[in-house]
Amino acid sequence: MDQTEPQVIEINKFVPKSPLVILGFVELTTLGLLTSSYLIEQLELHQIAQIKSVHIPPVTVFVGGKMRTPFRVYGNKDGTLLVITCEVPIDDEGLYEITSVLVKWMEGMRPKEIVVIDGIPTKGLADKREVYAAAESENFKRLSDAGVQSAGSAIISGIGGALINECIGRKIDAVSLMTETSIDIPDPEAVLAIVKVLNGAYKLNIKTDILEGSVKKLHEQTNEIINKFNQMQKDKTQKQAEQSIYG
Repeated sequence: MDQTEPQVIEINKFVPKSPLVILGFVELTTLGLLTSSYLIEQLELHQIAQIKSVHIPPVTVFVGGKMRTPFRVYGNKDGTLLVITCEVPIDDEGLYEITSVLVKWMEGMRPKEIVVIDGIPTKGLADKREVYAAAESENFKRLSDAGVQSAGSAIISGIGGALINECIGRKIDAVSLMTETSIDIPDPEAVLAIVKVLNGAYKLNIKTDILEGSVKKLHEQTNEIINKFNQMQKDKTQKQAEQSIYG
């Protein structure tokens, strides 16, 4: 094999049983990466493979007390779930080659469905947290029952779009789950919204207490900042009024 071509290198045994495949990457937001990392930790998944390509930046990731390559595949012991993630952006030039090799490898696992997680970039925190899906109509009912809205029309770019495009060509069911995600501050509520949908639609039973605690803490910090700002504005207005009265 040409060493410049992308490769999926299997490093641990995984016996697939029509697994659900969830993918999360660094795109316009970090939602995909944060969600996939949360799933890996909470479900205690183990690494089964890594993807090698000249289009993946040559960096080493130190995570879980181990040195790892950035583009990795994790699986559960039952063979029913795969989570694929990458901590670094992928060169656009390599998207076709990488996704073609990856989807061909996944095809051999006979996946039940491919789910790509992506964030809709927004400034600040969303007032109302909705999750949207781009999915074929026959695959949407399960998501709709879990509270997901149809994306209507959307252009899915980056590695997520390339993966779904490759899945379409191979007639593999694939969906994209999206929600508004802040690009200014950490947004655990976006991760929580996606995890709740995954639990509702795919019965993954992922614990959410850590995320809920992070959301509560963030809201408390945000409210404290808003209250302090409002008090400053009130004091400023009062001071200006006093100066106007007393000259």
